[in-house]
Amino acid sequence: MLKKIRIKHLFIILPLVVLAGFIGLKVFLAVKAKSSIQTTATSQGGGGGRGGGGGRAQQVQTGLVSRGKISEKVSLTGSLKAKERVDVNPKIPGRLTEIKFDTGQAVSRGALIAVIEDDEIRQQLERSKAAIAVVDASIAQREAELRNAKVELDRKKQLVEAGLLSQNELDALETRHLVAQSQLELARAQRRQTEAEQRELAIRQGQTRVYSPIGGIVARRHVDTGAMVNSSTPIVTVVSISQMVIEAMAAERDIARVERGMPVNVTIDSLPGQQFTGRVMRIAPLLDPQTRNGLVEIEIPNRDGRLKGEMFARIELGLGTERETVLLPRDALVYRGEQPGVYTIVSDTAKFLVVETGLTHEDKVEVLSGLKEGDVVITRGSNLIKDGDRVRTMEKSSAGPQKQAASAQPSGTR
Repeated sequence: MLKKIRIKHLFIILPLVVLAGFIGLKVFLAVKAKSSIQTTATSQGGGGGRGGGGGRAQQVQTGLVSRGKISEKVSLTGSLKAKERVDVNPKIPGRLTEIKFDTGQAVSRGALIAVIEDDEIRQQLERSKAAIAVVDASIAQREAELRNAKVELDRKKQLVEAGLLSQNELDALETRHLVAQSQLELARAQRRQTEAEQRELAIRQGQTRVYSPIGGIVARRHVDTGAMVNSSTPIVTVVSISQMVIEAMAAERDIARVERGMPVNVTIDSLPGQQFTGRVMRIAPLLDPQTRNGLVEIEIPNRDGRLKGEMFARIELGLGTERETVLLPRDALVYRGEQPGVYTIVSDTAKFLVVETGLTHEDKVEVLSGLKEGDVVITRGSNLIKDGDRVRTMEKSSAGPQKQAASAQPSGTR
């Protein structure tokens, strides 16, 4: 019995031993292969580009920290909009019989845009003219009756004075005269009422012609001939693009120094290489309570029509302050997390220095602390190295970064 138990245990342990040996062999072969690859790489060229100080030296370019003038500016963004934009709506409902302009066509102020069917109104005008003619005939009749009543009244008065006619008969004639006079006034009032209705119909007939309230270009045509329209239905949209407007949001710290009439420089992403000038025309008196930003409205002349609505614009607004400061080549600036700094070269080794930066303009950054004029910093290649790496400087052209840095006087932007 004991012998059978031992044989059973042997059959269980033996496969486990074989499996453990197989796994050990695989691990040994993997470690040996990795060691062989590392040895080959070392024999072919030394340490990697981002290795420690003992590896191959990285090629870098350097720039010079210089001193120059910088003017404080604010950068804003926004979309171009037409200064004037009007949806041309009819004043009365009806069916369009004609539209004079299409999208993209220029219109002048007061130009006829569309015509609404006016058959019914013309018929009402004809009826009104006929009603006036009837009233005129009635007035003529009442005037004749009044004259007859007056002549008879005057004659009867003489008879009363002669004692040939009673006072009662005279009173009846006077009443008849007053009635004739009242009927004449009523007919004249009816004529004035009919004339007012006729003038109202003439106004409505004039409203069947839709005119443009501004001069500009038809930006959009909303309906076609034959459509039913009313006062809430736009026929076309007319925009005046001789002046464009940008509505930009400025931060609380900047808007307090922005003044009406300040000049601005504007660049358009879709028009590279071109620069436009404008002026600050309106500044919102209230800030957004959520963002603490305020609206600044800028107008830009657009005499040649190159600027189109909704183009994305970048605005540079000078705040009028200029100062002498230390300037750093922008491509030398690197970050460790959120900490800005630069690499300098000490004994052919890269050394990271923490710097405090200020304004930025194009290829220059203001240095508030950490560097002084004349310091040499790594520019090209600074993002590929780390503190302690061996570096060597590339050959520079005769007009190298140092000479360019010394002559630069940029303007700063927040």
